[in-house]
Amino acid sequence: MRTMQTRSAIALILAVGSATHVVAADGSDASVRALPADDSVILLAQAGGEAVESVPSLSASGSAAQIFGGDASTGPVQRSATAGYELTGAGIGSASIPEQGVILTSTGRGRAIRFQNGIFVYPAVTAGIGHNDNVGGTSTNEKSSNLFVLRPEAVAELKRRGDRYTLSYAGNYGQYQSSSEDDFTHHDLWLAGDNYFTTRARMGWGVGYQRRSDARGSTDRAGASDSPDRWRAPVARVIGIYGAPKAPGRLELEASWMQKRYTNNRLSTRGSDVDMTMVAGRFFFRVMPKTSLIFEMRDTWSDYTLNTSPHDNRYRKLLAGVTWDMTAKTTGIVKLGRGYKDFDRRDRRDPSAGTWEATLVWSPLTYSVVKLQTEQNISDSTGAGNFTDNRGYSLNWDHKWGSFMTSNVNAGMVRADYDGISREDNTRNFGVGVYREVGNNFRVGVSWSHTKRDSSINTLDFRRNVTMLTLETVL
Repeated sequence: MRTMQTRSAIALILAVGSATHVVAADGSDASVRALPADDSVILLAQAGGEAVESVPSLSASGSAAQIFGGDASTGPVQRSATAGYELTGAGIGSASIPEQGVILTSTGRGRAIRFQNGIFVYPAVTAGIGHNDNVGGTSTNEKSSNLFVLRPEAVAELKRRGDRYTLSYAGNYGQYQSSSEDDFTHHDLWLAGDNYFTTRARMGWGVGYQRRSDARGSTDRAGASDSPDRWRAPVARVIGIYGAPKAPGRLELEASWMQKRYTNNRLSTRGSDVDMTMVAGRFFFRVMPKTSLIFEMRDTWSDYTLNTSPHDNRYRKLLAGVTWDMTAKTTGIVKLGRGYKDFDRRDRRDPSAGTWEATLVWSPLTYSVVKLQTEQNISDSTGAGNFTDNRGYSLNWDHKWGSFMTSNVNAGMVRADYDGISREDNTRNFGVGVYREVGNNFRVGVSWSHTKRDSSINTLDFRRNVTMLTLETVL
């Protein structure tokens, strides 16, 4: 009976999508152009003036700003293990690409609700129904379940004398029909401001609160529980920029802080409570009108609250690279260097390794975008080994097949080498989605994602397939 109901709901939404195909125009300014999302890319256009009413857009940037230097609260291995069923926004209108004029504030989608005091509110909701055939990420006795996911978003925006302030909220609520212990409720609250003092000096700041969980199978903690490990974290971040947009040099200073605390399964999670502090300095030297060299130093301190923890450390990255916006078709940023991890414990080996961070965006057509990202990081242990050397690669292709139909194809791979134990994991992800705009305010979509982990420890192998039917709405 439940299977019949699910199929009926899918058929109904698809029928609605097939019956209507009103064009939804992009409401962004024609002069606004997205650049690669990266901690080092600070967009220079001044966000002045009042907001202008426009036709709703389902493809504008989402409300969730990067809170802690690209979200250091979870590592690439954890993200790859949970790909597919937590509605992060990829492919359904919440792109992780900042807009011009945005440093740390959030961007809204759709038409705003305007108040007389000058505040604009952008609400959006995405709902999903789907099926996960391996909820716990296990190699045997896989448990499958239908799931329902709801992601409400709201951005309140205020502009004053060229400065921009936003208060944003993004929720992510998931409920499993046959595995209620894996239900998740995530909250992201973010208050931020972008301040422009002179043509040379500007600053972005933000404070927020996260409440999330680590899905089963995404960590290596001993005595794994039958429910996700839930945590909360107040966060703060500030970026100061000195240098005019067309000046030969530009200096950036950045700092961020996070206090991560787990709230359940304390026998296995108490060792993962951590305070994280990051400081970074970057210098951009312009060598061509749209090309600059980058020199960066970044330090991250991880201070675990457990007195006996062996994982307290400082992680330093020294990077040099280049960023460019050569044509309307190609933008990118590539940084190469070396990472050094220095543990407080004298009996721990302090690793160092070549490191890189790169984002390349290619737009062969105005309606087709290919994005390649890759990075290397030495990540703290989540329960196995002393640390993990992670190398990640992802490729994403967004294409518009007319005035109302879009598609997304993505593939990724994370290789994790564990220090101190004989273990190596390769996690691969592949996904495809098709989305249809229904009028100016709705989008329906169907997506499928596949995750496969191959580990040198056979009992840690797993495969997962997730299918989702989504309905997104904005004003």
